[in-house]
Amino acid sequence: MNTFTRKKTKPLKLIIIGGGYAGLSALITLRNQAPDAEITLIDPRPSHLIITRLHETVHRPLSKIQIPYSLLAERFDFIHKQQAIQLDEDRLKAWNLEKTIQLGEESLPFDYLLIAIGSLSSPSVNEPNVYDLNAIGQHCFAKVLEQFIANTDANEKTVNIVGAGPTGIQFAFEMAHVLHACHADYQLNLIEGSDRLLAAFPCEIAGYVERRMIERRITLIKSQFYKGIQGREILLEHSQSGEKSVQPTDLTLLLLGKKPEILLHANSSGQVVLEHNVLRQLFTAGDCSHFDELGSNLMTSQSAIRKGKAAANNILREAGLLSFCLPYMHQDIGYLLSLGPDDAVGWIGTKNNIISGLPAFIAKEAIEAQYDLLLSGINSYVL
Repeated sequence: MNTFTRKKTKPLKLIIIGGGYAGLSALITLRNQAPDAEITLIDPRPSHLIITRLHETVHRPLSKIQIPYSLLAERFDFIHKQQAIQLDEDRLKAWNLEKTIQLGEESLPFDYLLIAIGSLSSPSVNEPNVYDLNAIGQHCFAKVLEQFIANTDANEKTVNIVGAGPTGIQFAFEMAHVLHACHADYQLNLIEGSDRLLAAFPCEIAGYVERRMIERRITLIKSQFYKGIQGREILLEHSQSGEKSVQPTDLTLLLLGKKPEILLHANSSGQVVLEHNVLRQLFTAGDCSHFDELGSNLMTSQSAIRKGKAAANNILREAGLLSFCLPYMHQDIGYLLSLGPDDAVGWIGTKNNIISGLPAFIAKEAIEAQYDLLLSGINSYVL
């Protein structure tokens, strides 16, 4: 082990459940600090999806933002078990006590377990020409959009994006760019349940986005709760008056946000806390975790990466001679929204430091490149 002195001479057995941002950040940290560790990653998918670039699949193949776990396993020397695992309190207690996970007929012993299962998007809707995050993450959406433009009979094609959070906004601008480039006759709507766009962000950011939406022919429909979809109509309800209405649609993206599949309470070191008891062998990170104290618990890739790294370092500290952990203290240092080619907006450093346009786009690309470097084996995350 490079950095931490081990209590024992035998290699650590480590299991990570979930191969998203937090899981891979932890895995790479563990591999770098403990080159002799035996690491197993359990994830039901064959590939890691770079979710912060998902909006780019409007114009590029899905394969460009997927990395097979088989390739990552060769690069970082771990075993990938492609299987889903159900979590509940009884399992957590048993894992902590027995230090073993049962996968079918196979028993996997461990010294420490990290749970980083992330979050789930809303349940899928089985309707033609309706796509949610799950469907977009499994299909080549660029081909879907190409076929839609070519095959739709209506003179004006109506596209609705339900959910005007960061994901919905980024998809709206990417689609506006592609539709305009194809000279398609379209109506592109972005439907928001609140009476204000990006309510959690500084007003300057929302104002910039709305001005750019007007330029890109994106219509913002505010104060409309999504109530369902039937055929080629979206069912809406006004958030204040309760008045019901329908919105015609030819293509619908349901981007209603995500929620944790399970939310695990953790102490400031990332160890799972259950019924006021610290499960010392079990750590957690990412969207499924809520850490005590001052660190950021936002559901962002930045927080997930930092939580994963902090939890991994604390696993190694717990396994070392001193058996002490350090608190997770990271605060997000920026947030940037892509608004199509060569444009973005957000804040860096503090929420008062707003950047936009080409400088923001370059900054966002640099952040994405930093994660690409991490997956290639170059860790540029200083803290």
